[in-house]
Amino acid sequence: MAKILFDATLEGISTRVDKTIKVTLGTQEMDSKQAMGLFEMRSKFIKVLFSDSAIEQKEVEAVNSLELKDTSNTKSKSQRLRNTLYIQWQQLGSIGTFDGFYAGQMESLIELVKSKLQK
Repeated sequence: MAKILFDATLEGISTRVDKTIKVTLGTQEMDSKQAMGLFEMRSKFIKVLFSDSAIEQKEVEAVNSLELKDTSNTKSKSQRLRNTLYIQWQQLGSIGTFDGFYAGQMESLIELVKSKLQK
């Protein structure tokens, strides 16, 4: 597991459509070993502590106690259903638009569930 310690300048913060936040850092020059370690972390879920002052032991312990929960590759149930319907649409010959197929399939599913509700 790579660990890299470096100073950086917080160069940018922006919001994304999925309500996450993108943070851009600028580093000082790094030696090849540090740079390689940083590149190895690309696209991995990592722990981060930003501070503009000395980092105390209790803060280090708080970071170490964080459980890494990479949810970036976890699809919601609705995303899984949409992806599955897309594959079905392709296997049926991609007739019409997928949006039309999806709307029809969702309406059928809604009606099926509604038909099973108690009146």
